[in-house]
This record gives sequence, C-alpha cells and structure tokens, in this order.
Amino acid sequence: SFNQISFANWAPGGEDALSGTANFNLNAFYRKNSVTFENQAILIYGMIQSRDKGLMKMEDRLEFNSKLNYKAVKYWNYSLLYTFKSQFAPGYTYPNRVDAVSRFFAPAYSTLSLGMDYVPNRYISLFMSPISGKFTFVADQKLADNGAYGVKKAIKDTAGNIIRHGEPIKPELGLAVNAKLKYEILKNIIVDSRVTLYDAYMDEDITNRWNVDVDFETTINFVINSMFSTSFNSRFVYDDNIMVPLYKKVDGLKTPNGQGPRLQIKQAFGIGMVMKLERKKKTR
Repeated sequence: SFNQISFANWAPGGEDALSGTANFNLNAFYRKNSVTFENQAILIYGMIQSRDKGLMKMEDRLEFNSKLNYKAVKYWNYSLLYTFKSQFAPGYTYPNRVDAVSRFFAPAYSTLSLGMDYVPNRYISLFMSPISGKFTFVADQKLADNGAYGVKKAIKDTAGNIIRHGEPIKPELGLAVNAKLKYEILKNIIVDSRVTLYDAYMDEDITNRWNVDVDFETTINFVINSMFSTSFNSRFVYDDNIMVPLYKKVDGLKTPNGQGPRLQIKQAFGIGMVMKLERKKKTR
C-alpha cells in the first residue's frame, strides 16, 4: 500500500510525505488423520519520506508461528507451539540516526510451548501451556550492556569501565495462553484477532513474576473486489522488560525525561492492492 500527500501555499501548514508498506502474510496448513500442522509467516516493512525529516522506517516486523496438533478428545488437541519474532533493519529514536535502539535479532523472541489446544470450530482456537520456554536475544553488545529488553546489563567499576559485558540471551520459563478468532462478521468484512499472554513465573526477580506480557492484535479486512481491499489494524503490546523513552514539555519543547515500561499502541488504516496465492486441492 502507498500514501502520498503534498502541499503548496497551504495556509494551515503541512509537510510533504510519501510512504509505502509491504505486507506479506503467508499461511500453510496440513491435515492427515489426527494430525494438523499450521504455519504462518508475517513479513512487514514500511518507509516514509518527508521533506524535513528525510527517510525513516515506519514499520518493521518479522514473525513466524508454527503449531503441531494431535487429536486428543473431541475439541481438544495435544499441541506444540513455536513462535519467533524480530525485525529486519535497525530502528532509531528519530531525529537521532546514530544510536540504534533495535536491530535484527536485537531483540528477537523465541518461544516453545507444550500444552492443549481447544478448537470448537474453524473460527476459534484457544491454546494453553503450563510449560513454555521463552528466549530473548539481544545480538548487539552495546544494547546488551545497557540491559535492553530485559537481559542482564554489564557490570562496571566506579570509573565506568566494563568488568563483565551484558548477557545477550535471557531464558525464561512460564505460562503461555494464545487465543485466535477469524470470522466473517458481514459479507466481505473479515475480523482476524489474536491475543498472546505470557507470564514468566520462574523470573529471578520475584516482583516480575506476575507481570504478564501482552500482545493483542486485530485486523479488519474490507474486501472491495478480487484485487483491492481496505484494512484497519490495531496492535497493543505490553512487556515490563521493554523500556519506552519518556518525554515532558520544557518551555514548549519535547524533552527526554527518562524511560519506563508503557503500553505500546499501533494503529494503521489503508487501502491496497491484494494478490491472493492459493493452491486448491485437485478434484478427480
């Protein structure tokens, strides 16, 4: 999808901008007897170019999900779930374009969960795992030394020299819950919603053992025809280990004021061209 806006002698003010986002959502599904195997890849990258601020990254997402189910009883399945999340390119707190706050595999999240999957129909699934291992990777030593994304930060002497570098990996064991809903509420209006909850009940810091990580995403697709569609996407993320820059107004200017965990919110609305690739089962 693309968006372009420009101004000429526009009294209220404004800034010329050109933006574009590529969104690849790939799904593969296998079923045989009591076994089902679901795979999903979400690849998103977006850039925005403005006259005053230059070229900036707008959206960046690299995610893979796989779920292997074996039929237990009626609506219940024994289930093994694997997820991986990261990004493609470095991210910055603009206008700072020197100090990256994130990179590929910094952070990256890898989760392997064993549990039960409740699937009453083809629209809903609820996965619950009392044994879920989560690994947070920060493959950037500078970020790891700062303790970014919850890893153990570097130990320094009184002069500020590093005695021991920060750890690039943080392992966790906890409870995971994943719920998904995909339903056509009206003709050509499809709601695709999912929520992921994770609680690391074995965290070394006892005060963090009830800080539940939340990732709640909803996409509403309005299908115009076979080539075009409009979509609205919202995503809410909370992770107590992710520090968000905080600001305050000083003499009318936006001034840095430390950092802390906050509810992260992203919303997007756009119209785009859709190419649907589907392999249909051959009929005899």
